[in-house]
Amino acid sequence: MKAIKLDKYSISRRLTVIVVGFIVPMIILTLFFACVLNNFCTRYDSIVQNVTLANQYNTVFKPDMDSVMYQMVARSITKDKVHDKLNLENPDSMIIGAKNVFNKLQRRTSTQKAKDQLIIICKLLDTLQANVNNLNRALEEGVDYDTNVQSLDNNIYILTELIQENISQYIYYEAEHMEIVRSDMDRQKNMILLFSVIIAIMAMIFAIGQSTLISKSITRPVAELVKATELVGQGNFEVRSDQDGGDENEITILNRSFNRMTERIGELVENIKEEQVNSKKLEMKLLQAQISPHFLYNTLDNIVWLSEDDQKEQVAELVTSLSQFFRTTLSGGHDFITIAAEIKHIDAYLQIQSFRYRDILTYDISIPDKVKEFKILKMTLQPIVENALYHGIKNKRSGGKITIDVEEFEDSIKISVKDNGIGMTDEELKRFKGLANGTIEPSEDNSGFGIANVAQRLRLYYGDDYGVRVFSQYGDGTDIEVVIPKQ
Repeated sequence: MKAIKLDKYSISRRLTVIVVGFIVPMIILTLFFACVLNNFCTRYDSIVQNVTLANQYNTVFKPDMDSVMYQMVARSITKDKVHDKLNLENPDSMIIGAKNVFNKLQRRTSTQKAKDQLIIICKLLDTLQANVNNLNRALEEGVDYDTNVQSLDNNIYILTELIQENISQYIYYEAEHMEIVRSDMDRQKNMILLFSVIIAIMAMIFAIGQSTLISKSITRPVAELVKATELVGQGNFEVRSDQDGGDENEITILNRSFNRMTERIGELVENIKEEQVNSKKLEMKLLQAQISPHFLYNTLDNIVWLSEDDQKEQVAELVTSLSQFFRTTLSGGHDFITIAAEIKHIDAYLQIQSFRYRDILTYDISIPDKVKEFKILKMTLQPIVENALYHGIKNKRSGGKITIDVEEFEDSIKISVKDNGIGMTDEELKRFKGLANGTIEPSEDNSGFGIANVAQRLRLYYGDDYGVRVFSQYGDGTDIEVVIPKQ
């Protein structure tokens, strides 16, 4: 037999060969066996129902009919009072019910001998009905008791006896038919079992042979793909899987997709490296903005001035705040710190600025204990607080206050930096919102760079669902919210 070349077929078509060669014949065989079994059960059940129905009349019809007719002849009851006194149907109803049952059995019976018995039973019931009617007329006309008893013996008892005998004969014929059905089933069962074994063996041999061929046609290219995957896992994004797979199938598609994926991963790795470099540049630029010479010079001048004025406690406080500020700014090279550490950083920054702007600046920080240990990207709040001081409080030219609140939600944390400074005009607010969502770049003089930098870093680390939101009303102050995930 000529071997089938499987490489040109898809995997689903290869597996279909096994399905057609093994599963389908077994399904057909099973369905055939089920049909044969169902046919046997239907025939067997029909015979059982026929026998059961006939047997009900075989046991009760004669004694009930004989008893009712005797009571009527003895004038113990009338036909109308049969049901009330004997809890039995009257003779007419019994005969009509029996005829309906045996007519139904004629339609359901399959053997001719049994049908002939049913025909005889129905004729006997017709004769019985006529004799019952004659006896009823005799009772109505007042015929003497002895004549009626003789009519009862000759015309009623004999007929009910014949009906009972014919019912028994019908049951016997149906029992014979049941045995024939059982014998047929035994023969068919043995034949089906023999064919099942033969077909199963042939299907199994075919399936094993085809499974071996199909397995080799799939595992060989997959093994080659696994080797290529291992090389990619080792960092070699230049490796490519062999695409020369002949006709189009799942293996060639998988190879092509793997090559595209490897190429894309290589590009993404390079992009990530570039983004990491850019992120470090942003962080360094922000660090340089925070540690501006102007801020450092002013702080050192304050320290010198306080030292010359012999205000040792304030010098110590200012030096401590400056130390805390730089400690958090550097933070051992970590990208994330606790919210508590970030708040300490802001507190140190505001304490330093309070020495310089003590006449116009007050601040308040409120942070629940339960959120202190959650993580935040370092150097997130200082540019926002600096913006509130230099663009809000200072421009108001009177006393101002910066309020920092932290609020916890189910999956996120919101940090709000509010000031009651001068606020923003509609044009300024539009520009700051553009800086926050990344649609506007900072100006050449770095105005708004801190807000834009923080927003960009938050989106880079947390995704677009988090970041900075700006709210402001000219003359009423500004509220800048930072939303981060709870982690």
